[in-house]
Amino acid sequence: MPRISRRTFVAAPAETVWSLANDFAQWHPKLRIYTNGPEASADLVVTIVEKDDEGMTLSYSMPDPPFPIANHRATILVEDAGLSVSYVTWSADFTASEDDLQDLEDSLGDDVFVRALDHLATTAQDTFGAQQVANAG
Repeated sequence: MPRISRRTFVAAPAETVWSLANDFAQWHPKLRIYTNGPEASADLVVTIVEKDDEGMTLSYSMPDPPFPIANHRATILVEDAGLSVSYVTWSADFTASEDDLQDLEDSLGDDVFVRALDHLATTAQDTFGAQQVANAG
């Protein structure tokens, strides 16, 4: 089963990143969590398969992926790297034709994961910075 994975560094504590990462609406412009029916504004709907607050992992599937894939399952993992920094890994396992794998690596890995992880990192860093300012004042 193919896997696409991307990882990014975030200059914010893992707890701050996790509080955002497990709520797509706070950082992802297109994903919405499917709960008792799709939200009206969702471009892409996901179904949460597993969530572990202690382990800071969230796994989900897309019932109707916009890519030529099947059996999709993605996982977001937030790891504490100490000193108010963390890492986020976003990976997806799926089935796809051999001919589509390179295009998926580019479109899903780079166009989706990298851009969204950059947005998550910026949002977490801004949130953490604002918390630091509020606590200092």
